[in-house]
Amino acid sequence: MQPTNTSLERPLSDDPLSSFTMPARWYLDEEIYAQEKNAIFYREWHYIGHVSTLTTPGDYVTMQLADENIFVIRDDDDQLRGFYNVCRHRAHQLVSGNGRVKDIVCPYHAWRYNKSGELCFARNTQDISNFDQKDYSLHEIQVETLCGLVFVNLDPNAEPLKSRAVGLEEDLRRWIPGVDDLKAISHDAFGGDAGIQANWKVVVDNYVECYHCEKAHPAFSELNCMQDYELDTFGIWSRQLGPSTRIENTAYQFSRKDPIQQSAFWYVWPTTTINVIPGETLVSVLSIQPTSLGTTSFAGDTLAHKSEQGSQRLDWLYNILGAEDMALCESVQKGLNSRSYNQGPFVADTDKSGIGEHALHHFHCLVRDALEQFRPTSE
Repeated sequence: MQPTNTSLERPLSDDPLSSFTMPARWYLDEEIYAQEKNAIFYREWHYIGHVSTLTTPGDYVTMQLADENIFVIRDDDDQLRGFYNVCRHRAHQLVSGNGRVKDIVCPYHAWRYNKSGELCFARNTQDISNFDQKDYSLHEIQVETLCGLVFVNLDPNAEPLKSRAVGLEEDLRRWIPGVDDLKAISHDAFGGDAGIQANWKVVVDNYVECYHCEKAHPAFSELNCMQDYELDTFGIWSRQLGPSTRIENTAYQFSRKDPIQQSAFWYVWPTTTINVIPGETLVSVLSIQPTSLGTTSFAGDTLAHKSEQGSQRLDWLYNILGAEDMALCESVQKGLNSRSYNQGPFVADTDKSGIGEHALHHFHCLVRDALEQFRPTSE
C-alpha cells in the first residue's frame, strides 16, 4: 500500500501532549488560504510601521495585506488614520511605498482627498445628478499604537489590540529599555523581494519554537544558554526568552555594559514578530505576510536609539540566522507536498520548557479556532 497524505486526519486537540499538528493540506489548499483571508487577515491586527516614520501631517506608509492594499497617514489634527488604498472613482491605488503628501491625489483622474479621507475635488462632476462629495470619502480601517508600533485592522468591529493582547505592552516595556524612544533606522527583509518560498504558517511554525535551534542555529545556541531558555504563551501572543547569554560566541560581539543582556522574541497573532538580541538597544519588528499560498514576505523595521549601530548584529541576524531559517522553511514546504506526510506530533513536555513545541501548538489552535469560528453554519 502506497503512502498518501489524504489519509484520515488525527485530531488537533487542546492538549499539546496528545495533539497532532495541522494537516498538510492546510498549507497547500487554495480554498483554505481563501478562508484564512476572511477569517484571519481581514479580522485581526497587523503591524504596518513605526510612529517615528509618521511624525508630520501627510506622512504615510502602505502595506499589502493578502489581496488588500492599505495605508496609514497622519492627518492635520495629528491623528493617525487608516484607509483602503483605493480611489472611490475607478479603483486606482492612491499612494505607494512610504512618503509625505499635501493631499491624497489619485494618479488616474486626479480625484483629491484630504488627509482625513474626505473627497475635496472631483473634476467635471458638477453636472452629475445627486453627486455629493461627502458620499465618496475613503473607506476607513482601524488604527492602534502599542509602544510606538502601529497596527491596523480591517474589521470595523474588531476588539482593540490592547484588550486582545493582554499583558503584551507591559512585557515589552519590561524587556526593552527606552521602548518609547526608539526610531526606525532601516527597513529589512528575509529573502529580499522574492521572500520565502513557503506558506505563511510554515514561517510562523518555525518562528514560535526553538526545538530546532541547537541543531539548526549553532551560533544562536552559543549566544544563548539553551538550558535556561524559556517559552511562554499568553492569549494571542507568545514569548521566547534567553535570559542567559554568552559574550564569547560566534554570532557577534557585545559588552556586559550594554543595556540589553538577554534575547527575547515575541509572536503576536497572526503575523507580527518583535525581536531583541543582546547589545545596544536594537529591535527588529517583522511581519509574516503571505504573498501567495506558497510564498511569504518576512519584512519590517529595525528600531534603535541611535541612527547608526548594530551592523554586525544585523548582518548576523539577516544574513546568517535568517538564511538558516529560510532554508528550513523552504525545505518543510517541499516536504509538505509529499504524499508520505500528513501530520506529526508536537514535541512538548509537562514543564513547558524552552525547547518544547507548546507555542507551536498554541499557534495551530489559534488557526483552527479562527477557521472554525468563520466557517458558515451550513457546512
